[in-house]
Amino acid sequence: MIRAVAGRHNESIKLAAKLQSKKHRRERGLFVAEGLDLLAAALAAGEFPVEVLVRQDLLDRLPPELQAEAAGDELGIGVCSAETLAYASSLGGAADVVSIFESDEWALADLDLAARTNVYLFGLGDPGNVGTLVRSAVAFGVTGLLCSPGTADPFSPKALRAGMGAQFHARIVTDVSAADVASKLTADLGRGEEPPMIILADPRGDTRAAGLLDTIAPGDDGRSLSGVLLVLGSERGRLPELTGIVKHVSIPQTGLESLNVAMAGTILLYELTHERRSHADPGRSVGPAREG
Repeated sequence: MIRAVAGRHNESIKLAAKLQSKKHRRERGLFVAEGLDLLAAALAAGEFPVEVLVRQDLLDRLPPELQAEAAGDELGIGVCSAETLAYASSLGGAADVVSIFESDEWALADLDLAARTNVYLFGLGDPGNVGTLVRSAVAFGVTGLLCSPGTADPFSPKALRAGMGAQFHARIVTDVSAADVASKLTADLGRGEEPPMIILADPRGDTRAAGLLDTIAPGDDGRSLSGVLLVLGSERGRLPELTGIVKHVSIPQTGLESLNVAMAGTILLYELTHERRSHADPGRSVGPAREG
C-alpha cells in the first residue's frame, strides 16, 4: 500500500527515528537503512524491507519489485515531504529513502570456525571502522563476523553506510565475548573438529602479514590450514586472550606506529584470501577494486 505520510508524529516516522538508537533496534528486532543505494544493495542480496519511507519526488525511482509489493498490499510505502523524512533519518535534509528491515538473528553456533575464515571485531568503538571491515570481509569472500560487547553496532546507520550494504551478505553475531569464543572452540574440539588458526592483528607481532599462509600452513603440529579466526582490536585497546594455535601478526610500515584498524584489517583479509586462492590456483589473479 502506498500512502501519504505527513508530519513528524506519524507512527512510521517515529519508529524510524527511534531505530537510530541501538537500544530500540535491539528491542524491536529492526534497523533502518538510509538511501536508495542501500535499498538496492539489500534487494540484490534477496532482503526485502518491511516498510519504506520515500521522499515524494523520488517515488518513481523505487525499484519496480517494491512498487509491485506495495500494490499487492504486501509492503507499506510512505510518501513524505523532505521536511518530514528528515525527522526519520540521521542524514536530516539529505535523506531520500529510509527503509526498515528485520534483523537477522544469527548465533555463534551458525558460524563454522573450524573450516572457514571468520573475523572477530574486539572493542572497536567507531561504527565507520566496523562498517568498512564488514565491507572488506564480504569483498574477500568472508561472511562470518563476530562483534564483542563494546564494539559499535554494525547495523547502525553510520556503519551501514560505511559497509555499503555488505551487512546484507554477512552472518554477523553481536555481543560475543572472548569467553564465548573460547567455549565455542572447546565445544568444536570436543566434537572432533580441527581448531582454527587464530590471527591477532598486533603492531608488535612477530609474524609478518606478507606471505602469511607460507608462515602458518601447515600448522605448528603439521596439519594443513583450514579455519582462520582473524581478530581485530582497537588501536589502544587490549586483544582478547585466546588459546590454541595463535599468531600475533604485524604489517611492516615506515614512519607510523600503526595503521587504522579498518586499513589493517583490509590488508590482512587480502593477504589471507588472495594467498589462499593463489595456493589453490596459481594462475588466478585478483581484478582491480571498485571505487566507492
